[in-house]
Amino acid sequence: MGAKDPDRVVSPPSPMTAPTLAEMHVRRWELRADCNRCKVQLRVSLPAMIRAQGPDAIWWGQHPTCPGYECPGGKLTYYARAISSGSWVSMTSVPDERTIAFWRSSRRARGRARGRVR
Repeated sequence: MGAKDPDRVVSPPSPMTAPTLAEMHVRRWELRADCNRCKVQLRVSLPAMIRAQGPDAIWWGQHPTCPGYECPGGKLTYYARAISSGSWVSMTSVPDERTIAFWRSSRRARGRARGRVR
């Protein structure tokens, strides 16, 4: 619902859907960061984040400091959305070890199905 194509179903952002920055980029998610102190909202470029942090970086539950000069001690909270007309979902939940293990095993299974193993 809410998408231009009513037959298209997109699962909402969750650590089970796309735990890493590269998977978020492949699924065309949008990210934004909000500061808890100065209330600035920053649009996040996933390709730039992937270059800086690496494609397998798990960004769920991360709260880096605000980059503003006038904002000492501010922390950023990240939000994601799967489609442009969708709602923003907070990325504060940290994926547990079982979620990461399941993601890694499914990634290996997909690699074997395509004829290559990573």
